[in-house]
Amino acid sequence: MAFVPYLILYFLIQSLITAHQYNLLTDIDTWIPFVPQFIWVYHTIIPVTVLTCLVLFKRRDVFLSLIYSNLVAGVVLCFFYIFLPAFYPREAFVDTNTMSGMLVEFTRTIDGAHNTFPSGHVTFAWILALFVNLSQKGKSCKWLCTSYFCWAILLSISTVTLKQHYFIDVISGVALAGIIFYIFKKLPQFRNSTKLVTIDAKLIPPRTPPAEVPVDC
Repeated sequence: MAFVPYLILYFLIQSLITAHQYNLLTDIDTWIPFVPQFIWVYHTIIPVTVLTCLVLFKRRDVFLSLIYSNLVAGVVLCFFYIFLPAFYPREAFVDTNTMSGMLVEFTRTIDGAHNTFPSGHVTFAWILALFVNLSQKGKSCKWLCTSYFCWAILLSISTVTLKQHYFIDVISGVALAGIIFYIFKKLPQFRNSTKLVTIDAKLIPPRTPPAEVPVDC
């Protein structure tokens, strides 16, 4: 549900702001080939985020910090889309005879080439990967953290190989995710709660009155 306000604002801004004042195209963007097969990675952002929130996060403070981080990121992204409007000149030809080509064409139909800087896909993907690294499961399974960071890298690559975003959009998206994550990680309430030894709670016998639970637990 945290994505709903952002998505409403995102498409509203696309329909209202049609002036494209900034061209962020660089030589790197011209060198990157158009690879429609990356569309399947591009569309994993919402299902991966939802499944991760439902399955992986067990600590309330980490989960809520992730949600609030996404909300703040959405507000900042919309601010840039309003005051720094940019447009990506997309590839004119897409082979619609393949599943990848048809999905690219459908994506472009519902999502215009506006609102490029910074990339929302990149921002949300890196915020998720960073918070997975803070979760209990992420701390105990390093391969899980590595998998999420690899996914975030692949999704970042997909935004430029699909000609959805400029290279600078990816860099700014990663930077925005890192800044927001750092701010939330340094909040006093979140910082103090991470010091709790939550695993000791499993050793407390069932139906133990609160007065009998040791302070350390």
